Amino acid sequence: MDSITVLSFILAVISVITVIIAIWQNNRMLEASTRPYVSIYFDYSNMGQPIGYFVVKNFGNSSAKITSLSYNEVVKGQPTSLCIVTNILDGLVGNTICPNQKFLLPIRLHESPDGTCIFDISYQLNAKKYNEHVEIIVKQYGKHSKSRMGVDDPMAVVAYPLQEIAERLM
Repeated sequence: MDSITVLSFILAVISVITVIIAIWQNNRMLEASTRPYVSIYFDYSNMGQPIGYFVVKNFGNSSAKITSLSYNEVVKGQPTSLCIVTNILDGLVGNTICPNQKFLLPIRLHESPDGTCIFDISYQLNAKKYNEHVEIIVKQYGKHSKSRMGVDDPMAVVAYPLQEIAERLM
């Protein structure tokens, strides 16, 4: 009788541990599927001349409050002819970014300095804090820009955007 009692107790303990592990894993999966994912990436378009964009976007399913956003000297040296990148980045701190919301920061690719742009973003949802580290080499994107088919100047205003749209849909 004693061996049956001990075996029952061991099986009960194993069952309880299995349930605790399953609940813990479910909580982790639930958090991963509902949390915010804020990051920065780089994209470009060519509507006659190549324009690059730093894009700050929340890829997650929850809003996030940006608590800090730091960047290196290469980011500070980005051209200011289309926007002042650092002013926009600094303005995001303390604000909330909703799911799928994004901010575009345009720059002229040919004016961008050499080097790696480094960003460190901290954000939170309620009391849970997250961090993201991003490194972007802007000059590498200049190698991807392509020329547009030549058309008369009055038609270029329409032709270049249509070519860009057609490429994005492919």
